[in-house]
Amino acid sequence: MDFQSFLSEPSFKVEYDNPVPSTSTYGMLKTKPKCKRRQLKKKTTFKSYILRVKKLRKPDIKLSTKALEDLDNFISNVYHMYCFELKRLSNHTKKKTLSFQQMEIATKLCIPGRLKSNAIQFSREILNYTIANPLKSSYLH
Repeated sequence: MDFQSFLSEPSFKVEYDNPVPSTSTYGMLKTKPKCKRRQLKKKTTFKSYILRVKKLRKPDIKLSTKALEDLDNFISNVYHMYCFELKRLSNHTKKKTLSFQQMEIATKLCIPGRLKSNAIQFSREILNYTIANPLKSSYLH
């Protein structure tokens, strides 16, 4: 067989009627594969509460976004410290219900200095208010 005859005669037969099957498995599956979407964890923020208290106490003062972020970080840190201390105290007493004394102990452990005494005084005012007025549950409204 010479070179010219090799080029003129195809040695294999090409069929165009039947398409070549795809190598992907997507067409073979009857349903789409179900992928679980990863949900983002929502970060607990206290910004709306900070702005609500600011509006009640000092409505003429404006807060920048940086100051609001700093206050939010401070409150979330204190909140996590409270959660840790209260969990430790409830495990120590082996009770599921927390008493007011345990809340005061957690406050004394988590908040330093003058803020501690102000926080305890404010919590006692709220406790007396809620005991005197059980139907009015929200103190700030």
